[in-house]
Amino acid sequence: GWDAKEKWPEVEKTNQYLEAYYKEQKIVPEGEWEEFLTACRAVLPTTFRVSPCGTFANEVRDQLKTRFSELQMTDIESVDEDQRTQPPKPLPWYPDNLAWYMSISKKALKRTPALEKFHKYLVAETETGNLTRQEAVSMIPPLFMDVEPHHRVLDMCAAPGSKTSQLLEFIHMKSGANGVPPGVVIANDADLDRCSMLIHQMKRINSPSLLVLHHEAQKIPMLWGKPDGAAAKVPMRYDRILCDVPCSGDGTMRKNVDVWRKWSPAQGAGLHKTQIQILTRAVELTVPGGVIVYSTCSMNPIENESVVAFVLKKFNMCLELEDVSTQLPALKRCPGLLNWRVRDKRQADQFWDKFEEVPDALRQVYCESMFAPAEAAELKLERCVRVLPHHQDTGAFFICKLRKTADHTAPKSKQAVRDDEEAKTEATEEVKAEVKAEEAKEEKKEEVKEEAKADTTAPGKEEAKGEVKEEAAPDGDATMKEEAKEE
Repeated sequence: GWDAKEKWPEVEKTNQYLEAYYKEQKIVPEGEWEEFLTACRAVLPTTFRVSPCGTFANEVRDQLKTRFSELQMTDIESVDEDQRTQPPKPLPWYPDNLAWYMSISKKALKRTPALEKFHKYLVAETETGNLTRQEAVSMIPPLFMDVEPHHRVLDMCAAPGSKTSQLLEFIHMKSGANGVPPGVVIANDADLDRCSMLIHQMKRINSPSLLVLHHEAQKIPMLWGKPDGAAAKVPMRYDRILCDVPCSGDGTMRKNVDVWRKWSPAQGAGLHKTQIQILTRAVELTVPGGVIVYSTCSMNPIENESVVAFVLKKFNMCLELEDVSTQLPALKRCPGLLNWRVRDKRQADQFWDKFEEVPDALRQVYCESMFAPAEAAELKLERCVRVLPHHQDTGAFFICKLRKTADHTAPKSKQAVRDDEEAKTEATEEVKAEVKAEEAKEEKKEEVKEEAKADTTAPGKEEAKGEVKEEAAPDGDATMKEEAKEE
């Protein structure tokens, strides 16, 4: 055979354009840049979750605490470049010690003889559905959604299904592994092959509360149903929607080393409009009072804050960013950006702060929605969450939680709302006045009819009529005589 390591050189984990771009965006707190780069170049730890609704959830969690605690990782010969071998430990920010990590890479875990039993244990428990292998930052978005067993939940871009499995676990939380909860999780993906993979992964959970769709996320149709006792079908909107959109994925550089070699600012710019369309559709499909969580595995503000800002402005009277600072208090995070710059993909040193600075020939590529809005502070974009690799030894991720406060027929501005309300009030008053006028006319007609009836039934009416006619005739003759004299 042949050794792949000898045939293929290691990817150099450096990219001057990526580094210059994110330095310019100031996504990393001051003084932490070198620490950030060091973490980005290190291998990613192995992480996994315990299914809370599984029959043996408590037993599995106890085994992780006790059965493998005797592993003395310091005596294990290091594999490849991974020197950070430690026993499995719970993630400090995940509730109830249900998520665990082992600071050794997935590849090293497979290839280390002393860890063979532990690796087999992970594989066996994963196949039975008691454990789910999942990157740590990927576990965060479902935790912000506050899913309840009765909720109707939509995962718009679901494959490969790790977040979908979390949502299903929340739905089943109170009904147990064998119960049937009142809620449902609808998992959608635009790729048919990935849908097949999603279904295969979900078989481990064996839930009756899952429905898989195959649609482009921005074109997911509205489902209609007839509630109990209803006479007609009504649109079935969702209580919770997870909007984990396609992105450039530069936050995965620790496990996907090709990011270092292939990264370009054009990747984020090319996905920007699609991301807006998907988040817009999510707002349309959500019930008033419902929650939308938007997330990407990208650090790029063009894919993150700019998308959120555009949709907030579009639905400015019925959508708001929620403060999640009290949720997962042990999770270290950075606030969303209020200012960012857009880079010309042709020139590494050419940045624009405003859309007006973009040459006319490039305005089809760089649209106005990519730029930081003047009202960024008013939109409260700092409530967005950006997780960076060096804070808790994870990948990079962006998450924000949106609450739909009213129906989504949102006007362009607050002034437009006031104008519409005034117009409605004026129109209502006009209609009321017209109705009153019509009612007055009808009342008058009724009065005339009543008077006519009374006159008809009164005695001597015919004589009175004849007298009137006799008196009228002479008047008419007199008039004719006067006209003849004038002639």
